[in-house]
Amino acid sequence: MTRKCFICKKTNISCFEFPSEAKLRKQWFEAVQNYCDASKIKERTLICAEHFRPDCFENFEKVTRLTNKAVPSEFNAPIDIPTDILVDTPSQESGTQTNVTGNINSSNELIKQRLTTEVSNFKNPIERVCSLVIDDMAIRQKLIYSRSDDRLYGLSTSSSNTIGGQVEIAHQMMCYVVHGLTTRFTIPAGYFFHSSFTAEEFYSLTLKILKLVTDCGFLIIRIVTDNLALNVKLFKLLGNGTIQNVISHPYLSPLPLFLSFDYCHAIKNARNLFLQNEMMSSDGVISASFLTDLYDLQRDLPVKPVKFLTKKHLFPNNLEKMNVLRAIQIFYPSVTAALKFLNENGHELFQNVSATTKYLECMHHFFQIHNVSSKNQYIRSLDSSVAPYVNVSDERLHWLTHDFPQYIDDIQVQSQRAGLPGLSKETAHSLKFIARSTYLTVKFLLEEVGFYYVLTRTFSSDCIEAMFSHVRLRGGSNDATDARAAEYALKQILKCGIIKTSKSANVASNVDFVSKHHILPSTSSSSTQEHHKHCSDLVLPFTTLQQLRNLHNVQMLTDNTVYSASVAFLAGYIIKKMNDKFKCDYCVSSLLTKTIPGPLLRLINLQDRGGLTYPNLEFVAVLKELAEVIHLLIPHIEKENPCRTVNESLMCLRFEVTTDCTRIIELTDRKEHYSSPKVTPALFNEKVSPVTSKQSWKTCYHQGN
Repeated sequence: MTRKCFICKKTNISCFEFPSEAKLRKQWFEAVQNYCDASKIKERTLICAEHFRPDCFENFEKVTRLTNKAVPSEFNAPIDIPTDILVDTPSQESGTQTNVTGNINSSNELIKQRLTTEVSNFKNPIERVCSLVIDDMAIRQKLIYSRSDDRLYGLSTSSSNTIGGQVEIAHQMMCYVVHGLTTRFTIPAGYFFHSSFTAEEFYSLTLKILKLVTDCGFLIIRIVTDNLALNVKLFKLLGNGTIQNVISHPYLSPLPLFLSFDYCHAIKNARNLFLQNEMMSSDGVISASFLTDLYDLQRDLPVKPVKFLTKKHLFPNNLEKMNVLRAIQIFYPSVTAALKFLNENGHELFQNVSATTKYLECMHHFFQIHNVSSKNQYIRSLDSSVAPYVNVSDERLHWLTHDFPQYIDDIQVQSQRAGLPGLSKETAHSLKFIARSTYLTVKFLLEEVGFYYVLTRTFSSDCIEAMFSHVRLRGGSNDATDARAAEYALKQILKCGIIKTSKSANVASNVDFVSKHHILPSTSSSSTQEHHKHCSDLVLPFTTLQQLRNLHNVQMLTDNTVYSASVAFLAGYIIKKMNDKFKCDYCVSSLLTKTIPGPLLRLINLQDRGGLTYPNLEFVAVLKELAEVIHLLIPHIEKENPCRTVNESLMCLRFEVTTDCTRIIELTDRKEHYSSPKVTPALFNEKVSPVTSKQSWKTCYHQGN
């Protein structure tokens, strides 16, 4: 007779009968009654070894058997195990119980404690005004039992997890985050794990979260999420069947509640459609092929007009399409300026680029309008589009509500007439919906709430993306962490109030990392000798040596190529950094152009908002020649970091400075200028002579480099 487990029906596995001792038998019965029909349990009913913990077994005379106190406790689907969500999942009308993962009461208390603590520290009632941000994060589809918590992590929060229903393992985590509009705070207000989710359940949970946060003292005036189909259905349910920019607040009836999609997600969608298909507007064809031609044109140039443009920008895979920063970089002014420069100089591949550049400019302006982060940002960047909003008559708000929607409609109409896909219906609608919602929110904050100014970067979902980055870091920096690690990370945020964001977080505003360490070569004799020994081992071809000698006899630039224009842009940057470091008017003025900028400096002019520098053509010619020399040297250097080797080699060209520049003489006297005994660098194989007082800075530069 086949021995079969009464609970899981498995065969060919060790099984054990119910014990004859009354007390232990009662414990077995109570442990399994929720997982089978208890009325059919008989005296010789069998339970397999998979339902017992490892510590329930012992070895007795080389035979594995159950201990005297063993009780079955391992089951694949505990039906009414308390699960972990920050709010109670609403019951269905039929009276069935919805299961969630974790201790609901303790989670609610942790949330309320964090929210009430934050509110108690506010000094001004206006600091309570905030947004409710909603987003999904993928997690690993995995069940994990924690002995320390005596809990099972990873079950889906779904109404199907009822008695007799099929248990699902979650692969998504839905999060609610409260984000301040005047005060910097980001607080998880709710989270739950799911595998499939209905709009009605989503709507009910959103209302519960909204009530929880409102009862704690916060004033939520807007809800923001991406434009996935589930979120669109949520907005329809909130708007009684239609998608509206503003609805009546469910719990603060006189006040409005604004609905908006996330502008960062909309920018990603606009970028993806731009790369996939051609579009048409009244100005002509909008095509990403111009960017591909630009990438091919600058690929082998030592100095590029668009330094960040890579294949990941133009040919992203599904994972790379989610990156916000690369999506925004496609619309940067440096890309538009490079395309315009090539068009103005008659390049055959860029003749009909005007429609594409207008599309790039409009999308960049749309992003900049939503990227206002501080009161002084527009002063530092010399860009009026990122100035704070102080009145409703701002021309940017007029552009959002009139010019921008008309441009989107024009693309859709002209693309349809030309038989081109254009923007998708969902993306076009979301862009116009965001623009309208931003205008209404800014107007309400300025006129009704009493904001002195409005910063629109707080409207984005960067806060929840930063929280997801923290969750992944706590889970071992994995892209898809498990439910237990995700929950531990969220509870850590609630307890500590700290969010640690990765440098590669998927947010629009990254903080640049500045190293405090210098990469200048050491002045010790041992390191210098070792470096010269390394340089002396270089074997350069004749063409490279000839190029090195040409540094002392540089010809004036006569071409207007995009490469020369890129070098001119770099030359202006170098002059600006020199001025910031030395503050020497004599040196800087000798490198600046004294005439009207010519066609070669047009690339600078196209990006200039008042703070760029225009170099003279002599300095551009020297820098161009030097860039080509470095480009030739790098392949011949056998080292992990060839760029650093070239920098160190060029730094070896040090000389005693005796020039008319009083600033350099002063720095030399104080030993802050790099003056040292004359060196014969093996890299150039020529002796460097001191500079006489009659020689100009140009001659000094030629001989030293």
